[in-house]
Amino acid sequence: MEKALNKSFFQLKKENTEDRLYYLGLRYVTTTNKAICEALTIPVEAGTRYKRSLEKAGLLVQSIDGFNCPYTFHKSHLLSTNPKEFVKFQKSNSNQLNLFEKGGNDGN
Repeated sequence: MEKALNKSFFQLKKENTEDRLYYLGLRYVTTTNKAICEALTIPVEAGTRYKRSLEKAGLLVQSIDGFNCPYTFHKSHLLSTNPKEFVKFQKSNSNQLNLFEKGGNDGN
């Protein structure tokens, strides 16, 4: 984020509101809510509110599949405010969703 915006973390924190910083962080880093909140020193509860608000505005997408959080190591969903990630996040890497699609083994 610092490299992309050519500003130090301190400058970014000083020049942006907490919710804007959350948005910018997820624009350049795809990660979980907990991880981005820890990295940006934002309370997780606030990050959850920002996440919900950005989702409602169509500015944030959550992955369908779960991944291990790099911070907690628990299963969680990845988040991104980068539009280039939106289509990828809305597709599952799991074959479980294909069980009943045409061409599957339906017993006939």
